[in-house]
Amino acid sequence: MGDTLDANNEKITPRIFPLLLSSLPIFAFAQVPQQSSQLAPIGWSVLSGASGDLNKDRRSDIALVLEKKKTDLPLTKDNGEALHNNARKLVVFFNTPQGYKLVAENQSLPVAEQPNSCLLDPLAESEGISINKGVLSIEFSYFMSCGGWEWPRHNYAFRWQNNGFELIGFDYYSFHRASGDETNKSYNFSTIKRKEIVGGNMFDIRKYQTKWSHFKSHQKLTLTNINFADFYSQFEY
Repeated sequence: MGDTLDANNEKITPRIFPLLLSSLPIFAFAQVPQQSSQLAPIGWSVLSGASGDLNKDRRSDIALVLEKKKTDLPLTKDNGEALHNNARKLVVFFNTPQGYKLVAENQSLPVAEQPNSCLLDPLAESEGISINKGVLSIEFSYFMSCGGWEWPRHNYAFRWQNNGFELIGFDYYSFHRASGDETNKSYNFSTIKRKEIVGGNMFDIRKYQTKWSHFKSHQKLTLTNINFADFYSQFEY
């Protein structure tokens, strides 16, 4: 396997971790595979995780969302409390005969709190990460406790192919909390086709239309080069 680049175009050095079965601290909104103890680097905590075969070798691989224990930019909210803006990252380990091997990393995950924002934690309010039929998915929920009526959800799907985790799908769903009007778009990065459902309303059963169109992606998006914080700049939304 060649070198893998992260979102900052820096090389990821593969690391091998022996299988350890001791338990992890479990967070209120997440469950993590018990095998993932000791996989977090020093200074990082495990927020959530998923396990399953990602590279068709019939071994259970692991994906983890990690959070730095200390913030790199200490800030204070108006009430005097510290802002919870600790850096986060998504890491993926393959289960090999020699132990767990780090194969992918992304450091652009949204933090729990942002300065002067009513946005709730995008991970705590979402389905988080999952592995199903060889596909790694991660979801973010952008719920505003003030200043906004829309409630968008972003779901990204990655598959291990061509020696990397390529983005194969992106789903955007949002509804207006007052009117119930829905926005529902699904992007297939294998066929470069977009499916849009028009006219939906979560409060009212009405007829809706399904529209198909093509979109443009100017680069091959992978788990290591995708920027979750500025995703719309990376393809024609």
